Amino acid sequence: MDKKYSEMTVAERLADRIAKNREIDRRVKESQTVDRKSPAVRGKQKAAADALTEFHRIKKDRGIDAASDFVRKKMD
Repeated sequence: MDKKYSEMTVAERLADRIAKNREIDRRVKESQTVDRKSPAVRGKQKAAADALTEFHRIKKDRGIDAASDFVRKKMD
């Protein structure tokens, strides 16, 4: 709108807010379709998450030293 917010009527303010919200929703939806991850990236993220889960399981069952050994073996 060309008017200042303070000069708008209640209906104009509401219409302006709705238009701004629709524009925000459009941009969010557009960015979500662009940011799709490739299968290679998803695979790497899953592998990292699996390794972290395994680290925590080993740490809980056998202690931090065993979990540290697991990480060292993964790094080799």
